[in-house]
Amino acid sequence: MKMWALDPLAHRPGGTLHLGWKELKAALAPLFKVRERVGYDIEIMLDGHGFFQWPAAMRIAEVMRDIRPLWMEDVLRTDNMDALKKFRDEAGVPIAVSEMLTVRDDYRQILEKGGADYIMIDPTWVGGISETRRITEMAIPYNIPVTMHDCTGPLTLLAGVQVGIANHNVVFQESVRAHLRVAYKQLIDTDIVVENGAIPAPLRPGIGAAWRPELFSENAPSYRATVWKS
Repeated sequence: MKMWALDPLAHRPGGTLHLGWKELKAALAPLFKVRERVGYDIEIMLDGHGFFQWPAAMRIAEVMRDIRPLWMEDVLRTDNMDALKKFRDEAGVPIAVSEMLTVRDDYRQILEKGGADYIMIDPTWVGGISETRRITEMAIPYNIPVTMHDCTGPLTLLAGVQVGIANHNVVFQESVRAHLRVAYKQLIDTDIVVENGAIPAPLRPGIGAAWRPELFSENAPSYRATVWKS
């Protein structure tokens, strides 16, 4: 279970710079409640969406140590590879970095510096399936597993699934329940089903789905055509 419980604090004036202990523990209370209710039968991750600077990020890490998360993701801004390495060394919890990296050389740098326990890839943002596979394989000699990001559409999710099936270094595929149950059903011509915590390998040719044809009908509310005239 991944949560992004800190976004409301980050959006307040100065929230990315300083977090008080009281407000921080209140924001993270849902994570503590999950841990208390189900113990260690579930993994918990925290996504910080890259909002926070060093003092706030270190305070978040200090509180998160009691939760024993699978990882913290993008709590610290991803501007500086050396800072990310230092954060991994000092945070005291595993660190995932980051779908916000969009070129292969950024991933190479973070791997060489030892700045991550997990590499997170968005197949669309890095340039497609081929580049996703290259980055995934690049992480193997560093003994760093890869996890696939999903918040950018059903074909991004299915691209991650395909790379995960083909490569032993992919440990998790992210998914969003609301997207699977509502949004994606309106966009593609098949349901993406999760069975016992896993997405079965698609059996159809290609990526495993196609856009719904009615999305491209002139009668669709969102239909728009741009015509170029010489």
